[in-house]
Amino acid sequence: MKLFTSNTSPYSRIVMLAALAHGLDDLQLAYADPWTTPAELTAINPLSQVPALVTDEGVVIVNSPLILDFLFERPFRGARQAALAGYAFELLDQVVKAYSLERFKPAQGEQHPHIERARQAVARGLTHAPQLDAASDEVAQHVLGMAFSYAELRHPALFKQFLSAENQRAFARYNERADVRAVAIEQLEKHPATVGELRRSMQQAF
Repeated sequence: MKLFTSNTSPYSRIVMLAALAHGLDDLQLAYADPWTTPAELTAINPLSQVPALVTDEGVVIVNSPLILDFLFERPFRGARQAALAGYAFELLDQVVKAYSLERFKPAQGEQHPHIERARQAVARGLTHAPQLDAASDEVAQHVLGMAFSYAELRHPALFKQFLSAENQRAFARYNERADVRAVAIEQLEKHPATVGELRRSMQQAF
């Protein structure tokens, strides 16, 4: 199987973290920049979005919750897991929306009103975010961790202002985990070819 990803995609990093936890070391990794609509990505996913999983049978699965469901047999079973993952994915979607609207706004003219609306949603989402369990291997916790990670990357002022002190401390501990460090952006920029290579990087001193 092959997972199409990018260096920065938080959705892909969730899948890679789950793959590490479940021992899917043979999962291949292919890199593309979805913002540039590259041919190698649109050939399998015309929407030019990552992650996109190509199964051994050649079936293409897109949308990270569905990829996770296929690979790990309903990782969000039960109301608690579903609620946590749902909230975290919604927060992550708003973080991405606020960033993409700002990134691609016209050079001239009024700012799109949805930029501020999305930023306000991010602020509320961070304020009311569930508590992150920094030591958990539950996939839903990784969704929340990656939502925080992308918020810190793209909206650092909102992250610092609105995420609770307790969650910021938990997030700092989460970032010290070997698996989280293995899928850090600076590590993915080296383009490891498989999840097994990610695992080997966990055994090295960072």
